[in-house]
Amino acid sequence: MKKIIILIIVGLVLVAGSVATGYVLTRDKPKTADSGLSDAQQQEIDRLQKELDTLKENKDFNEAPASTNEPTTGGATPQPTPQSTPQPTPQPATPKKTVLADLGDFKIVYGATQSPQYTEMNRLIKGSGIFEETASFLNLLLILQKDFPITFKECGFVNAYYTLATKEIFICDELVENFAQNFVYFVSSEAELDKAVTDATFFILFHELGHGLIDIYDLTYSGKEEDVADQLSTLVLVNLGEDGAKAAITGANLFYITSSNIDAGSYPFWDEHSLNQQRYYNILCWVYGSDPQKYSNFVGVYGLPQERAVRCQREYENMSEFWDVAIEPFVKEEFK
Repeated sequence: MKKIIILIIVGLVLVAGSVATGYVLTRDKPKTADSGLSDAQQQEIDRLQKELDTLKENKDFNEAPASTNEPTTGGATPQPTPQSTPQPTPQPATPKKTVLADLGDFKIVYGATQSPQYTEMNRLIKGSGIFEETASFLNLLLILQKDFPITFKECGFVNAYYTLATKEIFICDELVENFAQNFVYFVSSEAELDKAVTDATFFILFHELGHGLIDIYDLTYSGKEEDVADQLSTLVLVNLGEDGAKAAITGANLFYITSSNIDAGSYPFWDEHSLNQQRYYNILCWVYGSDPQKYSNFVGVYGLPQERAVRCQREYENMSEFWDVAIEPFVKEEFK
């Protein structure tokens, strides 16, 4: 018991001394003549002192600071280097987030026209300013490396398209006129016709924007690009509120109406676009999937089959997540 108590006391001295003096201990042995101890007691103390000296030497060796500048290789025992100052372990640098410079703008352009009706139509479109407002919204939201023109022009054919070469969208005057020709039989007033044409034009504009964003941002997607572009257009419009959802449905109705113009025996099954009837049901499904309770009348009234309707909410959520993730690096910080 006495040996244990002495070891504990000396151990405490070792700890205290290691802080104050760097492991310095007095090695002088007590003098036998002045101690008043018996020879046996003195021998026992001497023996304990030797053990403590051994413990102290081992402690000095084991706790000596090792160099952190050189890694230990092989199985060799590192030698203590008390004179060297331990260096802090370097921490990996946190990679800086790359911020793209916003160097361009979406711009609405009106090309030259030869036909008086297209000149007047473009004048009316420009006077309304609705597409300029859309461009301003996109400029607030998205980062561009160069200007992105959206051009209304007389093309000589009915179409709207995005060009890889010049990175711009063309909406042909002939297509806008075609919208009016198709919707005129399904509306009861000039105002309703104007609204239907405008909504359909918006759907096509955002569809072509989908192609453009896939190109300029080099987005990876799965499936047919035409379907992915339809998804973006539907997402954008649905998230613009009640009027936006109606515009998406107008776009769907356009495909339904024009599908009757194609003979069943001449369907272009090879084409990259889904068939017009398929596009109609796809858009209907995605709008329904954005809020099944709100658009519950789509099942039945608009002819959306229950077999498809049960999948629509999941379809909407999946495509919404895809576009959120794909576009996020190119959205300006204040809108993220």
